Order: sequence, then C-alpha cells, then structure tokens
Amino acid sequence: MQVVAQYHWEASDHRCKFADRDDKIGVITTYCQGVDKCPAALKPSVTDQSMMWDEKDLSGLQAQFAHEMLSRVTAFATGHEHRFVRGVVSAPGRRGFGRVVLWDGQLLSTSIAFDVPLTDTHGMDIPPGDLTAALRSALADYSEREGEGAPRDVFGIPVIDASAAVHGFVDQPRFQLPDALQAAAAAFSAPLRSDESAELRLRGFLLLDQATCRLYLDTPASRGAPPFGVDLPLRDEKGSVVVGVTGAHAVLPVLLETGELERMRRNVHDPYCHAVYNLVDWLTGC
Repeated sequence: MQVVAQYHWEASDHRCKFADRDDKIGVITTYCQGVDKCPAALKPSVTDQSMMWDEKDLSGLQAQFAHEMLSRVTAFATGHEHRFVRGVVSAPGRRGFGRVVLWDGQLLSTSIAFDVPLTDTHGMDIPPGDLTAALRSALADYSEREGEGAPRDVFGIPVIDASAAVHGFVDQPRFQLPDALQAAAAAFSAPLRSDESAELRLRGFLLLDQATCRLYLDTPASRGAPPFGVDLPLRDEKGSVVVGVTGAHAVLPVLLETGELERMRRNVHDPYCHAVYNLVDWLTGC
C-alpha cells in the first residue's frame, strides 16, 4: 500500500485558495499496489466545526468567485435560455455575500441580480465552481413574477436572495455532466507558478459517454510525442454526477513513475493518443 500526500496554499484547479500562503490545503491518497482494483475507498472525514472568516479572507473568497464568473461573461446557459454575466460585486450590507448580475446579452432591462453566500451554514467556504452550479439551479427556478416583487439596487436591477438555493445545493448537489467534465480537465490544466513544473500536462479531453471522460496527458519528458489517454469516472456507483476526481490528480504521477499504470492499460485504439489507461474501475472500486 502506498500513501501520497500533496499540499499547497491553493487547490490544483484553483477552486479553493487561502488568502495567507502560509496556510496549506492538501489531500492524502492511499492506494494499493499489485492489484487491478482498489479494494476499499478511503474517504476523508469532514468536520462540522465552523470556520471564522475575517474581512481579508472573505475578500479572497469574493475574488475567487469573481474570477470564476469572468469566464461566464460570454457564455452562461440554463436549459434553452441563455444568460450572460453582466457583473460581479460584493453585496452591499451583506457580509460574506457576492452579487452576480445576469442579463440576456442584448437588453439591460432583462438584468437580474442574485445574492449568493460565499460560505455554507457551517462557515466553510463554498468552491467557486459549486457556487456557479448552484447559481444555475437558482436561475432555472427563477420566475419573472419573483423579479417583479424583488427589491432593486441603485441601478434599478431586481435583487434575489439566493441563500436558500445555494445552501440547498450544497446539502444536495445537482451537478450536470459538463460540471464534472470541466472539473476533471481543470485539475490538470491549472496554470502553475514560474517556480513549479507540471508532472502531468493536459493536452486535450473528450467526453466518451454519459459517465466517462478521457483526458489526454503528457509528461515533461514526452512532450515531443503523442499524449496518453486516461479514462476517468464522472458518476458514482449510484449514477449521480461527481465533480472533482481529486484522487486521480494526486496519484497519477506515482502510478506512472512506479509502472503501476501499465496494469490498467486498455486494448483499444485511439488516434488521439499512443495508449489508453482505464482508471474508472480503480477509482470507483467496482
């Protein structure tokens, strides 16, 4: 059995980050050598102990949220209706809340603002990607009648309190398949600081089916050659969408270095890579 520990002041996909770089966040992954499947899944326990956030820390959470939403300025869709991000600000008079203003991209009169909490009911920070998915759910449930009776800000934009929707999402996540695909690829595509070197680099990705994606990766020593493919699960054993396969990012370099990854090689042809490795069964324990 091998134990791999990784820690840093921010998560590899930039979804969680400490304002003080002396603080650390990390993951400990335990895996078995010499087997095709992991016999047991070791899941980290989550404490309900509340975290106290000062203004500096809350401003860091707000900055992360704004950065996450920036990518939605040109694309934010829910069902058949498209909404774009018009702005992201701190909610006035609401400590620990961010405000997102959405519109249809053409008429400013279609704008609607949502106040979203940056922490959950236990005081833990909510990853920006989760806030985005929760906001999409809140928008899907929004009705124009709700906007008509809502208070308005100084720009005349109706403001909806999305606290219940966000906290409800945190308790019972309703992620969609694109969320899982984006999170899986982002774990390997996050930019590094100049003094860091990437053990694995994302060269491409492809959604294979409703439950699996394939990432195309390379190493510093193989960047002149075709990448290799790694199949990852996007759903759990119950069929629910799972966002963030943290164990894969932590353990893949070790599996590659020790040669254990070869045990998971698939006998399939993919013109986009020179070899394909299946981590679906290994990660799910199936």
